[in-house]
Amino acid sequence: MPVIRRTALALAAGTAATLLATGQAMATTGHANGTFYYTDLVGGSQQVSNPERGTCKLVSTLGTSVDNQTDATVVLYTDTSCAVLANPVSPGSTVTFLFKSYRFL
Repeated sequence: MPVIRRTALALAAGTAATLLATGQAMATTGHANGTFYYTDLVGGSQQVSNPERGTCKLVSTLGTSVDNQTDATVVLYTDTSCAVLANPVSPGSTVTFLFKSYRFL
């Protein structure tokens, strides 16, 4: 395989991996099935039934932990605009992590 072609393929693969890792790839539209539970510093325990996919959502204050009982991965972010990746949480998983916003993929 020519060097140019290998370089182009490697660049495309790297770009795709970066987009997926940051949650910037095209997300599925619609809703995840199930309930997303999280704890924040002010309101305590919160829950969202059948959360919307692809939309950045803010928590009321600082989120401290999540229990993802949906059929979709949620990505937790340390900023309020879902730009700084913090932690992807797969379906059925629980994690303790400080976050300010989240997005379902």
